[in-house]
Amino acid sequence: MKMENLLNTTDREIFFNVFEQPVVSHDSRFMAEDKKMLIRTSDDGDKYLNVVNDKYRVVENREVLVPLQTQMINYFDPLVLEDVKIKDTISANGNVCYAEYLFPKLKHGIETSTGHKTEFGLRFVMKNTFDGKGSVTMWSGLIDFFCTNGTVLGKYDVTRKRHSRNFNTDGFISAFEMSMTTHKNAVERYQRYADTKVGSSTKVQQLFDKLTSTKREDQKRSGGLADRLFAQWMDEVRVRGDNLFAVQSAMTHYASHGDDGRFDLTKAGDNGTLYKRSDEVTKWLHSNTWKDFVETIAA
Repeated sequence: MKMENLLNTTDREIFFNVFEQPVVSHDSRFMAEDKKMLIRTSDDGDKYLNVVNDKYRVVENREVLVPLQTQMINYFDPLVLEDVKIKDTISANGNVCYAEYLFPKLKHGIETSTGHKTEFGLRFVMKNTFDGKGSVTMWSGLIDFFCTNGTVLGKYDVTRKRHSRNFNTDGFISAFEMSMTTHKNAVERYQRYADTKVGSSTKVQQLFDKLTSTKREDQKRSGGLADRLFAQWMDEVRVRGDNLFAVQSAMTHYASHGDDGRFDLTKAGDNGTLYKRSDEVTKWLHSNTWKDFVETIAA
């Protein structure tokens, strides 16, 4: 999507309108005083979204994305914006929406001891829901162009705002500005990971067991997520070398691939499942388990 189209986004399906209606009985005799119904407009007719609390603040996707896109245009050089890639993911009825912005030209490289070179680009993902359960969330982080592994790290890389009366987009704009500094620091951290040898497959297996709450004595768990992460790590080592970066890449691969034969999505899964995995991996990489592992290996 070219720069001139970044602001002119009215043709994107994700910019549907949402209106509210009272919840009434079929004979119109009764009305739920503390509930309201959300309806989505679409080209092929209005569609029911959900029933929510009457205090629920509807935040339409354009309310977050248009200011964010304006910030992008004001911040980046036009040459950077020429190759911006935008991917929208919408659940069947529209209850859950994701908008992803990828900047291929904002590249920073790292190199491992094997001579393998990886380039990282910047990525932003916005999640919005209309089910009364989730907050509006924005992730900012890096994506590994070698195998499209996405990862989110850092204090300012996840921003959440509840659907409340006081909702505003200020926090998302501040997070965008801060991420422009922190993503460079993240690349430097990845280079340190690439320079740090692990040297113990046992410690890696124990790490994945802890992160996934897998108990080794439970033979039924053999071949589970921890074992598949370990197998992915061995593949990463062959390419990236035996280092901390390869361990992290095994986890971010799980969050980015749903059709590789190892981490395939279930029949009920969709692209939204990968974003959920990304959130899961983000928690792993912020956990004390991961921090302790890094400190132990680096000691």
